Amino acid sequence: MFQRPRCLYRCLMYMHTLLLLLVGVVAKFGVTVGKMDWLQDRSSWSLASLDGKDLGYFDYVVATDKNIASPAFSGLTGRPPPLDLSSFPRLPTALQDIPVRPCFALMVAFSEPLATVPVHGFSFNNSNSLSWAFCNSSKPGRACVPPNRQSWVLHSTTEYASKVINNIGPRKPSAEALAKVAEELFREFQATGLSIPRPIFLKAHRWGAAFPAIAISGDDKCVWDKSTNLAICGDFCTSPSVEGAVLSATRGVSEILECLRCPSSI
Repeated sequence: MFQRPRCLYRCLMYMHTLLLLLVGVVAKFGVTVGKMDWLQDRSSWSLASLDGKDLGYFDYVVATDKNIASPAFSGLTGRPPPLDLSSFPRLPTALQDIPVRPCFALMVAFSEPLATVPVHGFSFNNSNSLSWAFCNSSKPGRACVPPNRQSWVLHSTTEYASKVINNIGPRKPSAEALAKVAEELFREFQATGLSIPRPIFLKAHRWGAAFPAIAISGDDKCVWDKSTNLAICGDFCTSPSVEGAVLSATRGVSEILECLRCPSSI
């Protein structure tokens, strides 16, 4: 979202860093936008926080949360979704219900590097519970302290995550439930036959809406409504991947920059 002077609130955004790099705005963290109103007479957006605080008027809005117009937002916050699609007939109704594939992520830390694992990442083809594993310490800027330690991230399969969530319900998992998930996923990691030792740290996290199951924008890569200067971007617009999210955000920013270069066309 842009305002004079330019200022960006984190409107349920997960790709704010990319937008900052491309546009050069100032970030405001710790703010959840709970209501978005398009003011036709001002040709601008009025935003309010989840607790009702007025956030000001904005020339453009970029939203990257798939629940921006979904009843799922109400399930999480007890409030209506920020964007009322009934007031914006040009926007796709698919925004109201974007199916997702859940996942459990497991962080594992070892006292020393896994000498028996010759790669930094691999997938599982015949596992009922694990989909892939990646050495987190191999990522730039992710080195462990002290340096001889090593951390890995494991992702569960969608089927495993769905089964666990169906058993425990949509509520936040208890510490006991997450500990059980952690042990089950780690045992599967050990079952690779790679002589995996016991870790010094083991913690599971439920990623209930990890990967979108559909792409709502196709070749357009984002939802762009020129009449209201609204861009909706995310992997749910293109493909369930980091690449998809980046491509969608880039397209959204390019649409806004085009308007800024040609203000008469707005």
